[in-house]
Amino acid sequence: METAVVHILDLRGMIIPVTFLRITQAFREIEAGETIEIVGNDPETIRDLFKILQSFSYELLNINNDESPYRILFRKGRPMDGFVKNSRPQKTHNPDRC
Repeated sequence: METAVVHILDLRGMIIPVTFLRITQAFREIEAGETIEIVGNDPETIRDLFKILQSFSYELLNINNDESPYRILFRKGRPMDGFVKNSRPQKTHNPDRC
């Protein structure tokens, strides 16, 4: 099943921190359930993207970073939708390993 892209955020040619600002603004402006495709060519942006999105609920639908420009497709969610705010595993402290 193909997901229709509602919004496209083209970051090609932009540098950090402009890319981070544009991503944050875009996620604030779109409605829950809408999709956004982020297109860019700066590898630093893709490396730190999930840190930026920690305060948003989203579903990662597709990521294609094998070629330039990279393309990442998200669906914005609400906490009640069960989407995770951060898809990266959290580090846990193990008191037995000091």
